Amino acid sequence: MTHPVSTLIEWLREAGMDVEASGPNDTVIEALTFDSRCITAGTLFAALPGSRVDGHAFIEQALAAKAAALLVQSPPEDRGTATLLHVKDTAKALAQIAARFYGPLPKTLHGVTGTNGKTSVAHFVRLLKGENQAVSIGTLGMIPDGLFDMPYLTSPDQIALAKGLAAAARSGRDYAVIEASSHGLDQGRLDGLAFDAAAFTNLSRDHLDYHADMEDYWRAKRTLFTERLKPSGSVIVDERTAQAAELASIGPSVFRLGGLDSPTADLGYAATPHPSGLAFRFRLAGQTHELALPLYGTFQAENIAVALGLAHVSGMVDLAQRLQDIDADALGVPGRMMPVVSHPSPPHGRVLVDYAHTPDALATVLQAARPHCPGRLIVAFGAGGDRDPGKRVLMGEAAAKFSDLAIVTDDNPRTEDPAAIRRSIMKAVPDALAFGDRREAISAGIQAMQPGDLFIIAGKGHETGQIIGHTTLPFDDAAQARRAAEHLWGA
Repeated sequence: MTHPVSTLIEWLREAGMDVEASGPNDTVIEALTFDSRCITAGTLFAALPGSRVDGHAFIEQALAAKAAALLVQSPPEDRGTATLLHVKDTAKALAQIAARFYGPLPKTLHGVTGTNGKTSVAHFVRLLKGENQAVSIGTLGMIPDGLFDMPYLTSPDQIALAKGLAAAARSGRDYAVIEASSHGLDQGRLDGLAFDAAAFTNLSRDHLDYHADMEDYWRAKRTLFTERLKPSGSVIVDERTAQAAELASIGPSVFRLGGLDSPTADLGYAATPHPSGLAFRFRLAGQTHELALPLYGTFQAENIAVALGLAHVSGMVDLAQRLQDIDADALGVPGRMMPVVSHPSPPHGRVLVDYAHTPDALATVLQAARPHCPGRLIVAFGAGGDRDPGKRVLMGEAAAKFSDLAIVTDDNPRTEDPAAIRRSIMKAVPDALAFGDRREAISAGIQAMQPGDLFIIAGKGHETGQIIGHTTLPFDDAAQARRAAEHLWGA
């Protein structure tokens, strides 16, 4: 795929972006990059500003590597032989260019945003549509595996996202559901995409190490609906959320979720927890359906409902049958209330692994787990270093309020003192057990279990590494739980 610079300029202007060009506009572009180390002949180098590193500092290296074109916000004094494209926002411009450069993309694009539940919603929608017809992109990469090696970021960079979507389209998959993080939206990574539908899950405290406050966090989330949604696009939102009225006013097409008996909900639903999962009921188009789902936590019913809403507005029918036909082992999201081992004695209490790493998510998981737990509720958790320190005591408060036994351990301490992070958490949960070694914490939780107990290992979910300092060391909560269970229980 090659395009002359003149075509790239045309794309930007079609997107309503001002661009000043210097140099030949017939220069042929063969590749895009924002990494000066990856420049080869025919490459456009995009100088992206960042909080830690500004790509404009690498323009000299890009010119030395014979970049064919430069996409910049601040033009250099000397552009060498490269064609210069001067724009107001290089991140947004790169997104627009990448989506056209690597396209075509799948015909139907849906986005989902919110603090919690994005990955589950994307996973459920992909399964409802069928893995031979759809992909999901987000925290788990791009699924199904094997189409494109997508970075494990909730919202990947502009180039990876465009390449991944193009790979999906080439495979014959014409539908993609994309997790839209506040970072990705704020940094323009999704600006090359126009969504046919956008769904909202919830909003709670997170990422305040990046956003100035909760209003700034919500502003970023809101842009999925105000800037990235097509004028004819559908908004999917639960009418019981605080943001429902605002989101409902954005577009002409709103699909409302609500209680099973709500007269204003397009899809009403309810869930009852039991030891082996959820009894899930939903009403759609005048018909009520009841299904047994192998999912833990009533919050998963909320995610299923959002997924059903996205599926419905995309034209899918027979949703109850589609949901029932999904294999039980495939339905659960990796790292989300994921059963990994059961106690050997009746009533076979379970060990679950979950990604919850915010105060609200931890509280939600613990409250949702309680009805599934005939015995004690045990939780092991920590808090990440170099991130919002204000949420640490709040996570301790959640554990103190909603669990019977709390075990405080290290999450990803990064460059902070792990012991100091644990002390901050334990201000709110002073009776907790504390282990700096996450392996010891998991083993201690399993050793403390009685037959009917439920033990939740929270914070890392599907992740297979722990960040200590600047190094990511191999670590898998699920694998460690299985090893500890085998050592303690013999199975």
